[in-house]
Formats: sequence, C-alpha cells, structure tokens
Amino acid sequence: MPDEKCIIDPERDCIGKAAAALLEKRVADLEAWRKDSKEFHAKFYDWQREQIARDAKLDERLSTMDKNIGKLVSWQEGQQAKPAKRWETVIAAIITGVVGFLLARFGVG
Repeated sequence: MPDEKCIIDPERDCIGKAAAALLEKRVADLEAWRKDSKEFHAKFYDWQREQIARDAKLDERLSTMDKNIGKLVSWQEGQQAKPAKRWETVIAAIITGVVGFLLARFGVG
C-alpha cells in the first residue's frame, strides 16, 4: 500500500496495513509451499511408478526362477530314483533266474 494513512480519515495511520502485509506474506508462503508440494508429489509419483515397474520385473524373474527350480527338483528326483529302479530291475532278474533255474531243475519247464 503506497499510502500509510487511512483512506477514511487521512489524519490517522492505517491500522490494516500491517495486517495486510502479514496476509500478503502468508499468501506468498502458501503459494511457494503449493509449488514445492506439487514438485515433490510429481517426483514421488515418478519414483513410485519406477518402483512398480521394477517390482513387476522382479516378480517375472522370481516366477521364472521358481519354474526353473521346479524343473531342477524334478530332474534331481528322477536322477535319485534311477539307482533304485536299477536295483529293482537287478533283483527282478535274479528272482526270475532263480525261479527259472528251480523250475528247470525240477522238470516243470
């Protein structure tokens, strides 16, 4: 306000000038805060979008790793079962041979 005297009574000092100056400062501070807040929110949401994209990539990698681990476990179980299957085959062959020998020995065959 260019004039420090009251508009209604020019002989008196303006009592609203100090309050108006305080309000102008508060408005300027609020506008600056709003600008800073918008910038912060924009940066935060950009960061959040990056995190969501990163998490999606990680989820995809974890899914692929789970599938590969499942395949590896299945293969390992198969490999571990092979000696048992071989042993069962050997036992079956021995039993068949013994039974065949006994049948031939007693003249059944």
